[in-house]
Amino acid sequence: MIASSWKNESGRFAWSVAIPANTTATIYVPAQNAAGVTESGKPTAQVEGVKFLRMENGAAVYAVGSGIYRFQSTLSAAIK
Repeated sequence: MIASSWKNESGRFAWSVAIPANTTATIYVPAQNAAGVTESGKPTAQVEGVKFLRMENGAAVYAVGSGIYRFQSTLSAAIK
């Protein structure tokens, strides 16, 4: 089962998502830019199993494998 929960507080977006074993997912994290997105407190570029794909419509798009992820980002003024 895929599980997801999120919150938006003062322009910071926090999202916990669980991807089941033997599956992959495309994750759209609302963000100003990809440089401002972290997973479990680390820049996403340093996290094994998280691959940045592109920016699209105000979201950083990632390919992820199975596991539990905790993304955080700074939202654009339009989303706050």
